[in-house]
Amino acid sequence: MKKQTMIRELFLFLLAALPVLYLLFNWSSVPEKVPIHFELNGDPNDYGSKLIYVFLPLGIYFLMLILPMIDPRKSNYEIFSLTYYKLRIVLGLFFGLIDTVIIYNVLHGSEKLGLFVPIFVFLLLTLLGNYMGNVRQNYFIGIKVPWTLNNAEVWTRTHRMAGRLWFWGGIAGVFALIIFKDPFFVLLPILGILILVPIIYSYIIYQKIENH
Repeated sequence: MKKQTMIRELFLFLLAALPVLYLLFNWSSVPEKVPIHFELNGDPNDYGSKLIYVFLPLGIYFLMLILPMIDPRKSNYEIFSLTYYKLRIVLGLFFGLIDTVIIYNVLHGSEKLGLFVPIFVFLLLTLLGNYMGNVRQNYFIGIKVPWTLNNAEVWTRTHRMAGRLWFWGGIAGVFALIIFKDPFFVLLPILGILILVPIIYSYIIYQKIENH
């Protein structure tokens, strides 16, 4: 493994390890049962072992590490390797921050997250949208429907469009949450648009290419 690759991988591992170290440092102060699932308004609705906040960031790290090794289209990862690395950073930050905020709140006697998670979901979509256009065909990352997986041009055009849509949709979602403060009214409709529009778009351009 090249030195630069090792340094990058070490950075990603440390990113995953930091929230775990935060939890381990405060292990005796954190109750055995902690919130593990939340309603859209930030209220916890399920509890489980605090070990989940050890396995979550590390699990995401190792999952993203092995995906290129087991993907049938593993050769394509070399084409967007830098983008994939950036996506791993974004996802590591996302899950690490959620992990840390939940443990911090528990330590300070609060379990409600409010608008934290919905806002961070939209920020995640904005960041992912910034890189979507560079992702190449694979079976794990991106918009994986029959029309994108079976046609490289459909994949590329769909992800370029989806990237712009997710970027601006994520920004719009953050401002909408700040204004309306109602995740039920904001999160679900916008997520529906951001998911369905690229799928419909991919089908339309696939039909155009096939019938050309």
